[in-house]
This record gives sequence, structure tokens and C-alpha cells, in this order.
Amino acid sequence: MAVALAGSSLYAEPAKKDNIHMFPQAEEGFVRHVIEVPKTDNDYEHKVELLIGKVMLVDCNKHSLMGKVESVTLKGWGYKYLEVTDIQSGPSTLMACKEPKTEKFISIRDTLRRYNSRFPIVAYVPEGYEVRYRIWSADDNIQQATQR
Repeated sequence: MAVALAGSSLYAEPAKKDNIHMFPQAEEGFVRHVIEVPKTDNDYEHKVELLIGKVMLVDCNKHSLMGKVESVTLKGWGYKYLEVTDIQSGPSTLMACKEPKTEKFISIRDTLRRYNSRFPIVAYVPEGYEVRYRIWSADDNIQQATQR
């Protein structure tokens, strides 16, 4: 699937409290994060990339985090939410770095979610971590695969 970062037409809106009343409060040691994306003509043409992580002091290597990102069904409602646990240092490159360490946002990778403008994305994340996101959109250029 060809994707491109969405242009200025898709910006998240502040979470509306009435859209999350059915979700439980965060347990001790966790924070509930809520993302509501704007309505589109076709939600299937978009994805939401979650970047769950924190600002860390790192060297010049490419760093990432690992963690368990589990989709949980809200009992009695059928809605889904995410529980993020077991966050730890993930893979990184192994270059010899001469530059001093700098602060960068380091995140868990591979957290692309379905775009749904009717329901919020709710994630319970350990305290000390942030949830950032990007909206991805398919372009109109659909290509044909070759048969071999």
C-alpha cells in the first residue's frame, strides 16, 4: 500500500469527554491517552501511527523501544482500547559515535492502527511515557503488481 503523510486537512481534535465515559480510569502507574481524529469521506484511506515513547538522552545511533501493545475489548460495549506494558530498550544500530548525546523522542515501532473518525483511540500507557501520533493517507496512485 502506498502511503503519504497527510496534508493539513487532517488534524486531530481535542478529545470530547462524552466519547470516553465508557472507558475505565487509568490504573495506578498508568495514564489514559485519548486521540480523536477528524471525520473523513473515507476512513479506510487513512491510518494512525502511534508513537509511544519518551524523550531520552541518546547517542548518534538509531534507537527504539519495545513493549507489549495489546488490544483489549471493553466488556459490555465491544469497543477496543490499547494496554501498553513491559516497555524496555529495543534494538539500535551500533555505530561509533563521536558527537555528544542529545535528547530525542524514542518510541515503540510498528504501531499502525485503523483510522476511525467515529470512535476515539484510547491507550493506557505507563506513567512517564507519551503517546504521539501521525495520520497517514493513501495516495490516489494505485499500482499493478507484476506476475512472476
